Formats: sequence, structure tokens, C-alpha cells
Amino acid sequence: MNELVTVYNHQLVTNSRQVAEHFGKEHRHVLDAIRKLKKGMPKIGQTPMFYETTYVNEQNGQTYPMYLMNRDGFSLLVMGFTGQKALEWKLKFLEAFNAMEKEIRKQQAVPKISPNPHYRTRMIKTAVKDVADTATMIADTFGVKKPMAMTAAMQMVGRAYGVDMTPLKQFIPAETNPSTLTPTMIAKELGILNSKGNPSPQRVNAMLNGKGLQEKVGTNWVPTAIGKPYCERVPYTNGNGHSGYQLLWNHHILELLKDDQEVGH
Repeated sequence: MNELVTVYNHQLVTNSRQVAEHFGKEHRHVLDAIRKLKKGMPKIGQTPMFYETTYVNEQNGQTYPMYLMNRDGFSLLVMGFTGQKALEWKLKFLEAFNAMEKEIRKQQAVPKISPNPHYRTRMIKTAVKDVADTATMIADTFGVKKPMAMTAAMQMVGRAYGVDMTPLKQFIPAETNPSTLTPTMIAKELGILNSKGNPSPQRVNAMLNGKGLQEKVGTNWVPTAIGKPYCERVPYTNGNGHSGYQLLWNHHILELLKDDQEVGH
């Protein structure tokens, strides 16, 4: 039952697609009802009940709007839904909210056990060794250079062991002639700057999109059939713990974008 509820922004939430599916409504009608509720809510002193977001349709790959809602938002939305089936689903959703909340409280009540420092040291040593082995395997398997393989290996092994690999990143050797470029590196190389005079990866991404080399799916850029020969898609994790994929481009992309710049001038 807890698949009805998840955690977002430190709150238990469900989403408008779940509501539409289980209450027999069209999603667009649920979205309209939420927007009408939001419009009538006071702007000040009100804890947000609804959070606008998007989802990617698995059939066509297109991005569409969706709302997340906490328990209060859900209750307010379905208040007017009538009938025996609607009542049953109201109870099931509220039961899911209560069960998830109880589970979270139970987890928070579990006393934390202080780790054995000797065991922790051995685990760190093992993790570092596994990073080296994993990096070698990634480099050999995917044909990428060792520094890039080391970065990916640190993220994967660090996550698996629960060990912070950040202090080791400073020891990754820089490529004297890197095989791939990030949008920021491309911007710096071609002098594509923002209004503050800094390299603009946003403008580079827009140029790559305009040439049909990449397209936006959800929050990530993915290569098109035309763009695939010029890039590779690699995993990343930023400082905020957000993970996903990024495109790294080969040096041939510089000539393509440079041609666009010259035409633009």
C-alpha cells in the first residue's frame, strides 16, 4: 500500500497521476482541480500543500506537468469525490500516509550504533582498493581515460560502502589532452560567455540543442541519433547529492559550434 505515498522535501506526498488513476479521473481534470484550489488559497502564512513538477511519458518520451501533494492537499482535493469506490480509495490513501509516517518514526527511534573504528579503517582501505580495481575495469570496458574512470569509480564504490570519497578527488590527475569536454569547457574554449563574462554552459547546451545534437528528457540532456557519435553519456553526483547523467563531448564538437559562431557573426 505504501507505493501510494513517498517522501519529498521532508514531507509525505502522493501525486496527481496516482489520484487520477485510482479515483477514475482524467489526469487533466485533476490538474485543473488542483490549479483551482491553488488559485483560491491565501498567498501568505500557508504551508504549501501542492508542488508542481513533471514526469516523462514512457510511451512517447514527452514531458508533462504533474503535482505532488501532502496529506492536507490530498484531503482537500478528494473532499468532493463521492461514491463507494471513492470512499474506499480515500481510506486506502490515508492508510498509506499513516503507515509510512509510522515507519519513518520507527526508523528514527532506532538507536544509532557507534561504528568500530578498526572495522571502519579496514572498510576504507578495502573501498580505496575497490576504487582502483573498478576504475581499471571501467577504463578497459568503455575505453575512457583513467581520470574519468576514477571519478565514476569513486562515486559508485563510495555509495556502495557509505564512504565519503571527496578527499581523494584532489589526487585524480588532470588530463593534459582530455578526450572529452563538458559544456562549461566548450564555452571556455570558444569564448561563449554570459552577461557577467563567465563561460556559459547554458548557451552551449542551447546551441547543441539547436543543432539537433541533444534534447531534454526530464531534467537531463540526452543525445539524439545525430549527436551520439560526438559524445558519451556518463553518471555524475554533485555536491548536493543529486545524481544523474551528463553528456561529455569530443573535440570535433568545437568545429561544429565554431562554424555556428562564425555564421552568427
